[in-house]
Amino acid sequence: MSVSDRAPAVVFVCARNAVRSPMAETFWRRRFGAGAPASSCGLEPAPWPDGFMIHVMGELELDLTAFECRDMEATADTPVELVVCLAHEADHAASAFAERRGAAYEFWPIADPARVEGQREQRLDAYRGARDAIAARVAQWGADHS
Repeated sequence: MSVSDRAPAVVFVCARNAVRSPMAETFWRRRFGAGAPASSCGLEPAPWPDGFMIHVMGELELDLTAFECRDMEATADTPVELVVCLAHEADHAASAFAERRGAAYEFWPIADPARVEGQREQRLDAYRGARDAIAARVAQWGADHS
């Protein structure tokens, strides 16, 4: 599939659907259009999105303040052609989910910035690193799949 073709319906999976997968969903829609079929979920969703994630996405004028964390069951009726896992701890469940749904599977291991300790700026830098790595993977996806 080339970038000129429509993007596949994608589900991004991570551990808590509070940091990495919401970022990926947002960047996918930014790259392929607001109507691009994209969703995200986590193995054990957090009660709300991570504040540092909201902050670093806001630096790019991407507002995720209203994002709602979801579990895998919330995507059961979502069309899916591609499942992308962003967390080692979700790899097995995400690949099984892709297999059950007859979807292609990709693993993009992105370190969880929520595990980084330190001062506020050190933590924000970790979130920025994850954000930028995810943005680069989404941007590269079109080049890799043409």
